[in-house]
Amino acid sequence: MDKEIKGISCEVKNCIYHDTHNNCNAGHIKVGNKTAQSESETKCETFECCDTIVDCE
Repeated sequence: MDKEIKGISCEVKNCIYHDTHNNCNAGHIKVGNKTAQSESETKCETFECCDTIVDCE
């Protein structure tokens, strides 16, 4: 894995970049939907689902 992105909190426990301290270890993130007009229309395009939550950090 890459390294923790300081200041980025992640609560998505089934993402391979999530750690037990709710940090993102992707090294970089991409937030998508360039036509978003509200928070609910944005999304983390770096998300990768792990097979099971047990396999995630």
